[in-house]
Amino acid sequence: MKHVKTRPKSIFAPRYIQFISDLVKIRKKKNWSQRKLAEVAKVSNCFIGRTETKERRLDLIETIDLMKHLGLSKAEIIKKIGKLL
Repeated sequence: MKHVKTRPKSIFAPRYIQFISDLVKIRKKKNWSQRKLAEVAKVSNCFIGRTETKERRLDLIETIDLMKHLGLSKAEIIKKIGKLL
């Protein structure tokens, strides 16, 4: 049986870890708890908690929605996503 190399999951990529860390800093700067962000974003507390602890990876739409709920402008969202490229 041929062994196929797999790429490490992007959830462990340094740039993803930094990106999530930046979102946590934005949330904390607003003095919001995970519960408050979950209420505003209309998602479960578990969704926010698992995202922030990197147990769950955000897809693009979830990422954009979460940044909008954190109050980032379209320009700020594009800038943050651009840093990931």
